[in-house]
Amino acid sequence: MLIKNYSEANCSVKTFCRMCSYRCPIVVYIEQGKIKKITGDKDHPVTKGRLCVKGSAILDLVYSPARLLKPLKKVGERWQEIDLEIALQEISQKILSIKEKYGAKSIGVWKGESLDPTQSDICRRFAFAFGTPNIFSNDTVCAVSKQAAIKSVIGGYPTPDFQAAKCIVVWGANPRASHFPLYNEIKDARKRGAKVLLIDPRKSSFAKIADLYFPIKPGTDGALAWGIINIIIENKWYDQAFVEEHTIGFEELAQYARKFNLRYVAEETGISQDDIYKISKTIAESAPHVTYRVGVGPEQHDNGFNNIRAIACIGALCGCTDRPGGDRLEEPPALNSLVADVRGNVEKEKPIGAEEYPVFYDHRWEGRSIKAMDAMLENDPYPLRGLILTGANPVITNPNSDKVEKALKSLDLFVVRDLFMTETAKLADYVLPAASFLERSELIRGVMPQTISLTKKVLEFDSCQNEYQFWSSLAKKVGIGQHFPWKDEDELNRWIIEPLGLSLEELAQKAEGYIYKAYNYEKFYKNGFNTPSGKVEFTSDYLAKYGYEKLPVYRPAHYLSGKNKAHYKFILITGAREARFNNSCYHNIPRLKKAVPMPLLEIHPADAANLQLADGDLVEVTSAKGSLNIRVSIVEQDEILRGFLQITHGFDEVNVNRITPDDILDPVIGFPALKSVPVNVTKIPEDAGCHQL
Repeated sequence: MLIKNYSEANCSVKTFCRMCSYRCPIVVYIEQGKIKKITGDKDHPVTKGRLCVKGSAILDLVYSPARLLKPLKKVGERWQEIDLEIALQEISQKILSIKEKYGAKSIGVWKGESLDPTQSDICRRFAFAFGTPNIFSNDTVCAVSKQAAIKSVIGGYPTPDFQAAKCIVVWGANPRASHFPLYNEIKDARKRGAKVLLIDPRKSSFAKIADLYFPIKPGTDGALAWGIINIIIENKWYDQAFVEEHTIGFEELAQYARKFNLRYVAEETGISQDDIYKISKTIAESAPHVTYRVGVGPEQHDNGFNNIRAIACIGALCGCTDRPGGDRLEEPPALNSLVADVRGNVEKEKPIGAEEYPVFYDHRWEGRSIKAMDAMLENDPYPLRGLILTGANPVITNPNSDKVEKALKSLDLFVVRDLFMTETAKLADYVLPAASFLERSELIRGVMPQTISLTKKVLEFDSCQNEYQFWSSLAKKVGIGQHFPWKDEDELNRWIIEPLGLSLEELAQKAEGYIYKAYNYEKFYKNGFNTPSGKVEFTSDYLAKYGYEKLPVYRPAHYLSGKNKAHYKFILITGAREARFNNSCYHNIPRLKKAVPMPLLEIHPADAANLQLADGDLVEVTSAKGSLNIRVSIVEQDEILRGFLQITHGFDEVNVNRITPDDILDPVIGFPALKSVPVNVTKIPEDAGCHQL
């Protein structure tokens, strides 16, 4: 239902959670305009009413006493409330002044993880219409490397077919902490007989439901993938008919794979020869009903892109692509595009970082946020002087946080839209209150079945604009209002779904979503693959044209080169997920924060003994970028490899990104090496406290 009077509503509304990106169905119970209770939707066939700990805290979020409900302007070192209309007028005047002095591309837009594709495209539309190509996001450090790498092989980013899978390979991911719906799907698949393999440097909480766990040295995923490929080809376990008819580059793949004998792969990865063979045989025996869940773990290394390309080659080699129980390739719906008519405004202007990392740009039409810091501080390659950031917290989530903080402080105009006063928002000139996901209506897509759904606006606060309200109102004030002709987000959503022949009201009534197309497997027989050749590409001419290797060549991660071993004794893994939080989000919800108030340094018992550390001791962790103080958690012997450490990211008080590098990058996609940081650890006095230096 579409609520018209939010202050007097008495009803229950089916909509979708947005405490993470997986949009679980929920039921919102409203009395006199106030939400009294939220539950999972028991009628939904997939989630069956299950909600994670984050989903149970939705009310804590939307009614938090710490929420920003009034626009703020920084005057000196203090915040002053300001009328929204006046704030928008001042911001627009400053945007136009910067544009006149430096050009349109000196203004950037930064969209956060909390925005879904439609909301993100509203930001893109503003930027392109204004004339700037400089759109930035968390995609610089998360998810896009694996998406682009896999797409370069099979033509798209697949959805695992857990329901029909006989074998599920979870590689560098912890769905139990990061994506609860996936965890439940995998758990259900295991009950149906699917075998679950976990490959990860840490024995995470997900390992409890894995049949087999294989601890791997960080950044050696490509060596393992090539070892598996070699075994499968040597034993002729691959799908020979599929390879012959639907792939290119097999001969080059087979020849290169011969280098990865069992002895070398075992030494490189830390996985025994028997276990490497066991992984390979399990995959081969279950093919083509094998599906993969590759997490951010493998991509956050300086060799991550090609490592993941190699992983993608395994499934394709065994004929698992777009087959039941394998990796499904979805067919997106035909919708009106928010960017197609305005992208031409900036086609001649590439965003910051596009020249250095064209593959990233081709995949996302975005600039590189790491490189943007140089544009702010050093005018390299040109000045970036104004930034509008919505729903992001890069001071906490980007590497080399000290540089990020310094760069953002240097801007002539910095505007932040958020629900809370984050560490990033504290640096802004203006902070504007944003609408939560329950205060906006947006279109979202599901992949199995292939659906489009409408989330319901069930709540509103004065001055908390949704994405369309903000960007359209700002557009009018900077002279591009003609590109935002829709009256409100409902009218915008109507226009977007016009090609479906479905009204917004009809869509709103479909709690489980509108199935725009029944899923068809093995589309490649008729349509081929969405690659330049129309086939699975074990070798890529697309990558070769940019000067990269055609094959996913394995190069050892920087920390394995030996250059760092004389100076640093440990390798730090950062960013393992905590189930109560979504990266930097929800740390200000008291009951979640109480459960996990601080990150800890996870360390192997033998390493702790060598340093004479006890559980809870205070240590200083030092990298080439800086130091931080943190307490120790001595884990079980099988939970982390010797010589490796782990600190979870997202915490204000102990921000691990103060010590992560922004200059050790994957040469193809530009992702930073957040999962393999050389560090030293020193015990320090208790009075030093937990903080970053």
